[in-house]
Amino acid sequence: MQLPWPLRDELHARRLARARDGDGEAFRALYRDLYPDVVRFVARRVPARADAEDLTARVFVAFVERLGDYDRERGSVRGWLLTFARNAVIDHLRRSRPAAAPELLDLLPSDAVGPEGGLLRREQLDQLAALVRELPADTRELLALRFADGLRHREIAELLGLQEAAVKQRVSRVLRDLRARLRPAASKKGAESALA
Repeated sequence: MQLPWPLRDELHARRLARARDGDGEAFRALYRDLYPDVVRFVARRVPARADAEDLTARVFVAFVERLGDYDRERGSVRGWLLTFARNAVIDHLRRSRPAAAPELLDLLPSDAVGPEGGLLRREQLDQLAALVRELPADTRELLALRFADGLRHREIAELLGLQEAAVKQRVSRVLRDLRARLRPAASKKGAESALA
């Protein structure tokens, strides 16, 4: 069973403080706990597995080199580490090629039942994917951080250098807009099937 995030944040901060003082076991525990988050974050944005593994290793090298720079007042250890990951991904993508936005929709679980339900779900996801692709890149990233990476509003704010309230407002606004834009399409489909 995992600890709730406020307790995990406290545990990470304490382990980092001990690791900074030379406690190798504290660093190993911190690494074991945060490694999966970094791997998922990088792998969603860098399609080539070898590149993703390389970037993840670089993130942890930077993490070790900068242990002394962590400021607990500015946010969680996890958020700080994901900032390294985000910067590494951005640098990698700039060097290699322009990349497509993370496919948030492929990560959503399907609750569809049977072949018809699966087709309807896929059609809805395709409509949503088209709407998400129309969004500005920074908004798509915000959605990916929130829903694909599972970051809390506060962590997203830390990562992007925004106020937490601004992140909450932007996420809420874009979800409200997406729902409103999906409703007309859904009601149109319902009317068409009623006419058939």
